[in-house]
Amino acid sequence: MTARVPARWAARGRSEKVARHRAGRQTIGSAFAAGGNSFTFLRLALALVVFVQHGWIAGGFGEFRLGVYEPGAIAVDMFFVISGFLITCSRARLPSGARYLWHRALRILPGFWVCLAVVAFLIAPVAWLHDNGSLHGYFGSSPHGPFRYVLGNLGLRVGVPDIAGTPVGIPLSSPKFDLPPTWNGALWSLWWEVLCYLGIALGAALGVVPRRRAVVLACTAALWALLVLRWAVPEATGPLAGELAGGALRLGPVFLCGALLYLYADKIPLSGALAVLSLGVVALGGLLSEPHVLIDPALAYLCLWLALRLPCRRFGARGDFSYGMYIYQSPVQQLMAVLGLHHRGAVAYFVVCLLISSAAAALSWYCVESPAMRLKNADPGSFPGRRRRGRVSAPVVFVPHQPGPERWEFGQVGQVGRESDSGDEPVPGRRRAAPPRSGA
Repeated sequence: MTARVPARWAARGRSEKVARHRAGRQTIGSAFAAGGNSFTFLRLALALVVFVQHGWIAGGFGEFRLGVYEPGAIAVDMFFVISGFLITCSRARLPSGARYLWHRALRILPGFWVCLAVVAFLIAPVAWLHDNGSLHGYFGSSPHGPFRYVLGNLGLRVGVPDIAGTPVGIPLSSPKFDLPPTWNGALWSLWWEVLCYLGIALGAALGVVPRRRAVVLACTAALWALLVLRWAVPEATGPLAGELAGGALRLGPVFLCGALLYLYADKIPLSGALAVLSLGVVALGGLLSEPHVLIDPALAYLCLWLALRLPCRRFGARGDFSYGMYIYQSPVQQLMAVLGLHHRGAVAYFVVCLLISSAAAALSWYCVESPAMRLKNADPGSFPGRRRRGRVSAPVVFVPHQPGPERWEFGQVGQVGRESDSGDEPVPGRRRAAPPRSGA
């Protein structure tokens, strides 16, 4: 659903929104606090960009690039920007690290686990049946049978990419790409997403998030410096050339840029001119062999500007299908390639894949993700930070400060309220928030 914020944020945000419009200046904080945004629309749009990127390659239609950029890779980067912003907000407003981790687990794991089962016991058997004429030998195949695929990947880090050697006979296994059989190449980013979640949890446990935002800024700058070093002096940065370092240096900075946009939301203006400038910086980054040494802050700002300015605020009122689209599009495209649909042309291939992926995403939302998120407030007595009679102790959050020039300060709100069904964004609770304490 469209992201919303606690009622007092919204009330204050609307008044500040009017004042800032009159003064010719509005910040990310006041725009976010005013309520109504297009995060849900933007996430689904990004998932569809990844869908096109993966499908173009999986269908054997060539590479899909814009200069040095792969649109799908930029979409993943923007996913991490959005996560950095909203997940930092989520941790700041929740009463304990345990509750925060519970919410994050409910948002990621049930849909992921069901996707593993669907691939292992529905999609891959169809491919095996197509290739072999029967299911004989499929369920007992070794070493990577369907049960091994599910159990070996439960922890989000995909170590078993294929099932019984499938998929085979597809463009991705041709000499042009020469890739090992893989059913779901999109899942690699979920591991990094969870590591970022844990990083925010650790930062909060150490008292860094959200109070010591300068420390987060320093960590972001350090990662960026390592990225620049690896790019400028590749022969002297052997330890930074591995897969682990590569993923951290690519996705860590964009996630932290999103977190910084939340932590400094009272300072950063929301400006169309800055958005155009950011777009120009991203375009300029296309001249570099490693654009991320230049574009990460600009890409993050552009992403937040789109989320807060696009006129799609009621989009997704019936659900957030972006996660389901992201995790199901790759196995659907692989199966359609096994069945030979790509030989009928790109239009037929993409239309059928989109219809099936959309249906899978809707089923995932209504049957798995949304029911799982209803458990986010379950077992209140088992989480630290709760009072008797089920009342939630006041979390530390940013609240707009009035009167005087706009700034966000750390205050105590009277209750946590609910989260949106997507699990990332807060929505209004029933009771009014208590006034913020003075001082930051």
